[in-house]
Amino acid sequence: MATAEKLVFPTIVEGLFVRGLSGKVPFALKEQLRKEGLDLDRPLQPAYSLDTWTRCVALTAKTLHPDQPDAVAWRMLGERMIDGYRDTMVGRALLGVLRLIGPKRMLMRAQHSFRSGNNYTEARITERGEREADMWLNEPGLLRYFKQGVMLATVRAASGPATQVDVVQFDDDSVTYRVSWGAPGS
Repeated sequence: MATAEKLVFPTIVEGLFVRGLSGKVPFALKEQLRKEGLDLDRPLQPAYSLDTWTRCVALTAKTLHPDQPDAVAWRMLGERMIDGYRDTMVGRALLGVLRLIGPKRMLMRAQHSFRSGNNYTEARITERGEREADMWLNEPGLLRYFKQGVMLATVRAASGPATQVDVVQFDDDSVTYRVSWGAPGS
């Protein structure tokens, strides 16, 4: 039985490239992205392969944050994606609910939430305490750091600035984060 192609949906691409990086994508990067399959001068496609998405994020991280280590540059783009995603119809709806349900319930719904942006994410949550949990994701390669930024910005939206998301373990195909947050209003 063939495995379905891993796809990233346009809401995520729009969140990062159209909204989050609006006016910050230099012409040379736009040309490189076009060669990789992402044409920012045309309407977004219904989906992009995970490989295309990964190459585009890699090019963007190196171009926009050349002095940062890969892990930091990718994490910064993940945070920027959430900033931009907040401006999309789906993102506004999702992030608007986060404060109401709080970080713990948000984490329990993580797989469903991630699936609004792709067709492949699997998530497992292990509670570690009242304000701490481990999250395992089947996120490959350096995308683990992009997703770290996504999680950091998302949990902050649900709980406030006293949020931390650390990579505690990874292999080629998955990552485990330790996610912690402060008391409401902290």
